[in-house]
Amino acid sequence: MTAPETPGDPAAEYRAARADAVLADRPDLGRLEITGKDAADLLHRLTPNDVRGLGPWEGPAAAFVTNKGRLVDLVTLHRLDGRMLCITGPGRSAEVAAYIDRYTFGEDVRVRDLGATHGTLGLFGVRAAERAAALFGPEAAGRPLHHAVAITLRGAEAILARTFPLGGGGYHLTAEAGTLPDLRRAILEGAPGLRLAGPQCLEALRLEAGLPLAGRELTGEYNPWEARLNDAISLNKGCYVGQEVIARLNTYRKVSRCLVRLRVRGGVPAPGARIEAGGLPIGTLTSAASIPGEERVVALGYVRDEDAVEGGEVEVIEDGRRFAAAVLGPAR
Repeated sequence: MTAPETPGDPAAEYRAARADAVLADRPDLGRLEITGKDAADLLHRLTPNDVRGLGPWEGPAAAFVTNKGRLVDLVTLHRLDGRMLCITGPGRSAEVAAYIDRYTFGEDVRVRDLGATHGTLGLFGVRAAERAAALFGPEAAGRPLHHAVAITLRGAEAILARTFPLGGGGYHLTAEAGTLPDLRRAILEGAPGLRLAGPQCLEALRLEAGLPLAGRELTGEYNPWEARLNDAISLNKGCYVGQEVIARLNTYRKVSRCLVRLRVRGGVPAPGARIEAGGLPIGTLTSAASIPGEERVVALGYVRDEDAVEGGEVEVIEDGRRFAAAVLGPAR
């Protein structure tokens, strides 16, 4: 049976991601092109991860933080030929661009917003790597996490990069906006049975994966250690914005709360709901959603470090309503 050309059945999409893979449009993501001879050096000084040491077509996850160590966004950086591609969180491209500009003084660095000129597709699911290998070749599909490669599929050119896995695997394909329809069509024709997925399916997969989102889990209230962004922090590099705070939190074990995955029973509480254990407040719920087609609710929230124990029973309180919940374990 041919997969539908537009998403619209979240339950079927979710099942497809768990059994196979799905293809999704990602207009929500931000895309920035950063050029200039000082681009890598400046980004190295702005983020907690190692950017200066990247080779061509390599990339890391990187967090932008304030000088107080508070989160601005989690991005992926990809060093291409003579430029850097920065994939930001939803709706965060302008804020990240402004952040880079704020710390650009005499450096040769230029930031261009690709939001209107380019688009991104996501390939996610338990068989995402297998599907990518069949479409683009085993070498392209087997690149390390966040590393990129230029691909051409039936004349459609794009940048393929492994990204944070949803449903077991994940890839982003970024291409010029005019190329995107041809690329989408070529993928669907080259991968029979691959189903398109919409936002509801992706949100459920995100929460199950424990991937934090800008504006929800990634806000100025939290720092990278609390959000479990260990992979976006290098403890072996030089100075960067917020380094003193981030290093001190790690050295002196000052992180007292962390992001956890939750299973909630009895409904879907709203972000901002209070989390309690034994009648005492222990944290805040940041995101929640039903699993499409199932009577399961998954959520993310920050709790005290001592309460981030798998199987721990808690309550979520929203406007007097109480939801029984259990900690599934730390996020990510």
